[in-house]
Amino acid sequence: MECLSHNIFTSATLTLERFIPSLSFASQVQVRASATGMTMSVKAVFFDLDDTLVLTHAADKVAHRAVSRLLATRLPELDHQAVVDSFVLHFVSEPWDPHHQIDVTEWRSQLWNRALVCQKVEDMDLARDLQNCFDSERLLAFQWASGVEVLVKKLQAQDIRVGIITNGHPKIQRAKLKACRAEDLFNVILVGGEEPKEKPHKEIFLKACLLAGCHPEEAIMVGDNLKTDIQGGLNAKFLATVWVDVHLQGHANRGPKPHHIVQNIVQLYEVLRQYGVTM
Repeated sequence: MECLSHNIFTSATLTLERFIPSLSFASQVQVRASATGMTMSVKAVFFDLDDTLVLTHAADKVAHRAVSRLLATRLPELDHQAVVDSFVLHFVSEPWDPHHQIDVTEWRSQLWNRALVCQKVEDMDLARDLQNCFDSERLLAFQWASGVEVLVKKLQAQDIRVGIITNGHPKIQRAKLKACRAEDLFNVILVGGEEPKEKPHKEIFLKACLLAGCHPEEAIMVGDNLKTDIQGGLNAKFLATVWVDVHLQGHANRGPKPHHIVQNIVQLYEVLRQYGVTM
């Protein structure tokens, strides 16, 4: 009898494993959980900040236009767009002092001055004014993307913890978080620049789970960066990862493979339904 029971169990298991690949990832999780007697429920959803919860690229454009207007009043003969474009190139390359010796605001002021120098103007006072303009206008525009607040509140109403895991310079990221009043909405907030290791290292994801009171296999990571958000969620062995393809790039073997792809936060409802979360 024992041998017969073993053969029946083995046969059923093999049949199940042949059936599972035809299902969606979420359904695969549910089938395997049922087969092993485990309860795989979502206890926490973690989000990236920039270009996930807030359309940072849009706020940047608002700030760049404000800087151009300021330049037009101070140096009308200058090629304002060339100054902004030059700043962006320097900014993308080194957004803050890699040696952490220079204050980040002063560092970015120096980037503006370098952009001015490319137009044969050297004026650190003006450069600082441009940086102050950039900071203030960007923070004014730094607000939740459409649907974010409603989604987060609905998750919390389901007793699901919500958190933010963001990389970046602490001074910059904390200013952004304050601008959108993140602490009023989210249970857990971690800034990579304040932690021993940033995304995609699994440590910061595991700390987020600890603070949220959940296991990694009960958490979902949502973000726009394949190399940090998605890879990090995979490294920490999260239940699922969701890539927000905000720039409509398409995956096309660009990097780590997410379990799900959406184009905006509102589309997350359908993904969550696959894990038994209905709102």
